[in-house]
Amino acid sequence: MKILRDLSLAIHFLTILPIASFPPSNNTNQDEEGLAEDFANSMTFFPLVGMLIGLLLVVLRRIFYYLPVSPLIGDTLILIVWIWLSGGLHLDGFADSVDGFLGGNNKEDILNIMKDSSTGAKGVVALVSLLLLKFVLLVEMPLLLKDAVLFVTPTIGRWSMVIAAFLGKPARLKNSMGKLFMDYVSWREVIFASLTLTIIGSLLFKLYFLPLVIVGMGIVLLILKYCQKKIGGISGDILGAINEIVEVSVLLVICLLSQFLSLSVFL
Repeated sequence: MKILRDLSLAIHFLTILPIASFPPSNNTNQDEEGLAEDFANSMTFFPLVGMLIGLLLVVLRRIFYYLPVSPLIGDTLILIVWIWLSGGLHLDGFADSVDGFLGGNNKEDILNIMKDSSTGAKGVVALVSLLLLKFVLLVEMPLLLKDAVLFVTPTIGRWSMVIAAFLGKPARLKNSMGKLFMDYVSWREVIFASLTLTIIGSLLFKLYFLPLVIVGMGIVLLILKYCQKKIGGISGDILGAINEIVEVSVLLVICLLSQFLSLSVFL
């Protein structure tokens, strides 16, 4: 029951997919500490939720392949569904993070701007640029690799959030969704999430999977170091931004590698 509870919580948080809800805790007295621990435990299944998103994208791509739809239209619809499946959650965090860091002069200003529900011009420009780059990389991705890429990219993105939550510390001391994850995430969540990612990634890309993990980890460490210097930690918005930056970086690395190497992909 606990596994189902944690998995359903991860799916509810990361996607808009309608699934059955399970009791949030084994404790009858569900306080704030118990809720935070449940959120942290659910991070074990973040890469698995990424695989679920990737699987849906692969199914969609194969449907479009057998329909009289041009590849350009197909990739456009795949990107739209990719955004829709997560409800734009991580994109919102990315835009808010850009607004905060580019518009704030100190920690309080940055956090207040990020907390504001409205999106500024800088955030919009960054968001459009990110989506444009992701779209172009999808279009340019070799057909042989596309299914594997669609499957593994959301997985690495969500794994990177687990690593960031484990290594980072909350910039806000209260009223923060990110704090719910960071306060209680442990080696258990990191190990299981990493095992899930490694098994799938190595099956799809063999040794070529290693550069993708290095890229993801490198981005996490760079963003954590930058955020620590600017605001003393990270927030839920920054976790979402990390997912988006890692995803587009993985797409870019695979696209570049495919120009020079022959990747063996098992579909």
